[in-house]
Amino acid sequence: MGFHEDTAEILEDGPMARPYLLTGGRVRSDAGDLAVEAMVSAAEGAAVPADSELAEIFALCATPNSIAEISAKRAIPIGVARVLVADMWGAGILEILQTTRSDDIAIVRRLLDGIRKR
Repeated sequence: MGFHEDTAEILEDGPMARPYLLTGGRVRSDAGDLAVEAMVSAAEGAAVPADSELAEIFALCATPNSIAEISAKRAIPIGVARVLVADMWGAGILEILQTTRSDDIAIVRRLLDGIRKR
């Protein structure tokens, strides 16, 4: 098999962009660093981004998702998801849903209870 035939087999599922291409080589967003557990939702009235990857993330965020969930569902590295989501947040396309301190404690307690039950 030649190079082009091998490449054709790899690309049957569609083109694959290297992660650094999705972020323009950046590892941080100018909008700031976000926690991987931050819950994200599409901003009300925001237009769907023209970029296909951003449009997919926007569609996922019709219901709240954490950055970690976006990473897993889009099969992109967590660092890339953090940069893209932060960029979209900075542009007003996504909203970061804040949790209160009591919510954080409740989450940790539920996690511990779940671990203890196993």
